[in-house]
Amino acid sequence: MTTTEIAVSNEQIREHAERLARGPVGVGDLAIAFDESRAASAELLVAGTAFYPRMLGDIDGARSSIHINQFGFKPGVVGDQFAEALTRKAGEGVAVRLVVDGRGSAPEDGSQDLYARLAASGVEICVVRATKLRSPVGPLGGGGALGWNLHALGHFDHRKMTVVDGRIGWVGGAGIEDHFGDGRFHDLFVRVTGPVVSQLALVFLASFRWLGGTVSAADLDALFPALDPGPDSVQAVVLHNAPGKFRPITTAVGELIEAATATLDIANPYVSDAAMIRRIAGAAHRGVRVRLFVPADANNWACAAAQQAHHGTLLDAGVRIVEHPAMLHAKAFVGDGEQVLAGTCNLEAWSLKRFFEIDLRVRSRDLAGQFEERFAAPAEAVSGEGRRLTGRRERAKARVFAAISPAL
Repeated sequence: MTTTEIAVSNEQIREHAERLARGPVGVGDLAIAFDESRAASAELLVAGTAFYPRMLGDIDGARSSIHINQFGFKPGVVGDQFAEALTRKAGEGVAVRLVVDGRGSAPEDGSQDLYARLAASGVEICVVRATKLRSPVGPLGGGGALGWNLHALGHFDHRKMTVVDGRIGWVGGAGIEDHFGDGRFHDLFVRVTGPVVSQLALVFLASFRWLGGTVSAADLDALFPALDPGPDSVQAVVLHNAPGKFRPITTAVGELIEAATATLDIANPYVSDAAMIRRIAGAAHRGVRVRLFVPADANNWACAAAQQAHHGTLLDAGVRIVEHPAMLHAKAFVGDGEQVLAGTCNLEAWSLKRFFEIDLRVRSRDLAGQFEERFAAPAEAVSGEGRRLTGRRERAKARVFAAISPAL
């Protein structure tokens, strides 16, 4: 553990939440390290047509609170559905709080009308402004004075999670945006219940308070109810990268790859980090059956070029590269058919070292089986095989972007 981490045991979560609620909360308070917890249930849902209706159903059933942390929450068919659901629940007296990224969601620019409607209904909205040297302090529209924003510069909030009534948690790779709903982007979410949800709630609370949001003792009662793991619970823990050197997801990804002994499946849209690529090739070299699911035509051409520079190395090691025809955007790792790590972290430098990211790690053969049945097998049926680069020009371009991959 580094000196910047704050270790919070499962028994200390409520106590720590009370400390955060009293404040003040600084950037150092975001580096919360959790013990292993339990999930009463864990389910993997693939594609917006599967996870959006379930998520909206959970929101519609909320009795006390809804907390959403989203990189991309924009107007459109999907965004408007969520906005209508949240305004309706706020009108019913349910506490609704949002943390959104200024660049990903544009609440003060192109999405301004949507956020004005949310705020007018009573939704409390805090914004991570990673490109602003000075920014307002406190919730959106609160008229807070400008303050220095140096601690957040460059640290985009790439997380996508939802907590309903402190009892249901969602973590995945999709924004609340139309291209995840209509099939252009292919993604997944994991839905969990049980004690591990309190870890998600504490991560949200720390960020919300850091950004100037306020909560009361009654709010904490709603956000941190007593949760029974149940008779069929599985081991689970929340991992999240925060500003500074607190990067437990990065560590966990490396450990999962290196610990695999029989099978390793990786779904990721941006695979450009050279150290992670060496680990993946190393797994194949030691006899692990490795599948790497990537988009055939990624929307980030620089990361795609950097990745393709390593295709020969990966293929020579025995890695099977599966290129999905849609913009595959899922971020998931499955080791030996048992350990599942899923969430928002890409295998490129910004996610691994700079952005806010969040992942769930769950030890469950059932959840791993759901990944195979609902994601991997259907992807295999529609995808093509990755190839090594052959043309002189494309190889030269790929080498250039591989060389600058630490900046991608």
